[in-house]
Amino acid sequence: MRSSRSVGVERRLDRRGFLVGAGSIAAGGALAPLGYARVRKGIPTKLSQAMRGHVFYKGQPGYGSARLLYNTIYDNLQPQAVARPISAQDAAAAVKWCVAKGVPMRARSGGHSYVGYSSLNNGVMLDLRKLNQIHVNKRARFATVGAGCQLIDIYRTLAAQGVTVPGGSCPSVGVSGVSLGGGMGLAARNFGMTADNIIGAQIVTADGRVRQVNNRSGSDLWWALRGGGGGNFGVVTQFTFRIHPIPANATYFNVTFPASSAEEAIAAWQAWAPHTTTRITSILHVNGGGGGGVSINANGQFFGTPGQLHGPIGPLLNVPGAQLHTSYLPYFALQMLLAGCSQISYTACHTQGSSSGGTLPREQFRAGSDYVSKPLSAAGRRAVINAAASAGSAGGSLLFDSYGGAINRVHPNATAFVHRNELFCIQYFTSSSSMNWVNQSRAAMHPYVSGQCYQNYIDKGLKHWQQAYYGSNYKRLQQIRKKYDPHHFFNFPQAIGR
Repeated sequence: MRSSRSVGVERRLDRRGFLVGAGSIAAGGALAPLGYARVRKGIPTKLSQAMRGHVFYKGQPGYGSARLLYNTIYDNLQPQAVARPISAQDAAAAVKWCVAKGVPMRARSGGHSYVGYSSLNNGVMLDLRKLNQIHVNKRARFATVGAGCQLIDIYRTLAAQGVTVPGGSCPSVGVSGVSLGGGMGLAARNFGMTADNIIGAQIVTADGRVRQVNNRSGSDLWWALRGGGGGNFGVVTQFTFRIHPIPANATYFNVTFPASSAEEAIAAWQAWAPHTTTRITSILHVNGGGGGGVSINANGQFFGTPGQLHGPIGPLLNVPGAQLHTSYLPYFALQMLLAGCSQISYTACHTQGSSSGGTLPREQFRAGSDYVSKPLSAAGRRAVINAAASAGSAGGSLLFDSYGGAINRVHPNATAFVHRNELFCIQYFTSSSSMNWVNQSRAAMHPYVSGQCYQNYIDKGLKHWQQAYYGSNYKRLQQIRKKYDPHHFFNFPQAIGR
């Protein structure tokens, strides 16, 4: 996620806010598993003959930009084709074709997968950007959202109706990835994770069926989609979200601390952020650069006025040298500020190439995560500061996302998102192309964390990721995966059931 330098938060600190064998695209490739034989009948030779949406083949005009993900580290990935379905039935046709031809597929919503799992070499990238319709039923308090929608578009459409869905703040993140893996954002303590607000979904499973799932139909799959991670159970083409009324205006706040008060600031924030009023969700930033020093600030969103904020935020202001800065803005203007777009237009507040008129650049980054279930000791707080100070010239930040409130009121097994007993999540984030600093920082923090990690900050080098991401829910997720995709067509290195 990004936020404006004018409010004292560096743009790079707010990122949120994402293989199987090759087959021949044009000529057929390996045979599909026998369990999917029924979808082979009538399958044409080429994918472009099987679906209505455009297919960009490798080497053809438009392919070079169509294949790109958000993170420039993965610019080397080259699918044989990028297919853009225009409906759920079109997506189903693409799935049927790939299954019949034995061609691997990955679905892309916004292309923000932290390790590039929304693309692959030699298979098909199913680019969902054309599935971007948004319909609001304010009376019934739900919205249907296409799986290719970007967060900034959802916020704009819903805010015009005086409602919202909680989610991250990076504007071009796709709704599908963030929702399926949990969905942490600056309204989460008030309204829950994005996944908690999924009341229904439309999904194409590996048998080529378009299914509508909710608490009455396909309830096991509905449970799995709420935190089970993207890419595991099929291609989600549409979500139905519970929507929440919002005030006309809300408050952005940023508290800066001198480096000399860094340890006190961490202590104050961790004692305050998970337990304060649920109208506040906050992120603590402990930032390092090439000089060996650190900077520290806590920012966030408050559903109220700046005057109403002064009482709840008092514990942070008691830290020596703390300074509070606030902005009271219309709700969508606040989301634009959080996205780093307060000085540009809504049209420009999209990543270059992801939407017409988008001006935001793609980025290079590496990241990982840990959860903290017990307050960091003095030694743990010093480890945080030392980790930030050790960042190289590319910089490195430890970003603390506050939990508690509506997030922790849900039982760990009520949805697939298991992380309900944590105080906060730490994201280790660097603009380096190397994972060295992330791995070193995680190792230094190992004595002080819970052992769980956030699946949306996915890390391909994480050991025991099944337990870290899904905990006690992993066995049930495996069973559901086997039921709906018994031959593991939807696959990637950290897919459930591997």
